[in-house]
Amino acid sequence: MDNLMVTVSGGRSSAMMARHIQTSEKYKDFNKVYVFANTGMERYETIQFLKDIEKHWQLPLIKIEGVYSDILGVGVKYKIVEWDELNMTAEPFSEMIKHKNKGIFNGLPSKDSPYCSENLKTTPAKKLCDNIFGTNKYNIAIGFRKEDMPKRITFAEIKEDKKRIFPLLTDFEIPIGQIELNKWWDEQPFKLGIHGKFGNCELCWKKSDSNLIDVIRYGTRFVEWWDEHEKKYGNTSFRGRKSINDLVKMASTNFTPEIDFGYGDDYNCVCNF
Repeated sequence: MDNLMVTVSGGRSSAMMARHIQTSEKYKDFNKVYVFANTGMERYETIQFLKDIEKHWQLPLIKIEGVYSDILGVGVKYKIVEWDELNMTAEPFSEMIKHKNKGIFNGLPSKDSPYCSENLKTTPAKKLCDNIFGTNKYNIAIGFRKEDMPKRITFAEIKEDKKRIFPLLTDFEIPIGQIELNKWWDEQPFKLGIHGKFGNCELCWKKSDSNLIDVIRYGTRFVEWWDEHEKKYGNTSFRGRKSINDLVKMASTNFTPEIDFGYGDDYNCVCNF
């Protein structure tokens, strides 16, 4: 039998992929692990969406958080958590940054050093599946959509990839894009309770300025968090070396956003496993 790690981010695309894998004849005989890696910076609406996935689809979702150490030579680990144990104050994110900065490296994650997804999501999830299946004895399902091509993946790369699969791009008559995704969710018994651009890490530095400003105007718990971490580590994560306070000031004015060639109404974080 084949072993498969199914990554569920808390967005609509990965959720559709997980449901497809759960119900498709193609994956009936696969050993499947559905995993959500919590960063502590997700919105409560995202967590409710994940709870609804479990409730309505009876999907056995494993919730994990990274475990970090400030001791040199000690790597990233993980712990399994229940819903009432999920951290919602970005503590895993803080501990991960401290972990990354325990050697000669210093600074917050940024375009020049985008280490957060690897340490918050990828490594903990792989450690989980290494323990379940054996080290690297599994493939990884990624919820890329048509809009992700060709910037993030091409069909030639998919064909050559021996460790990852992309069901939304390969398992349907046409690759799943925004239109197909919307139609599919229209038929589901529950919905993601927020606009897609507010999902994943609330103030993810990979989001455009316009999206971040919308998040700040909508309301976020993490302005002070970012301010404290910028002061502690001496740099900022955001585009153009803007500080969080720069973005707050922009949000308080009649800021005209740059043209955003994003994903329509589903602004997924560009993190992936």
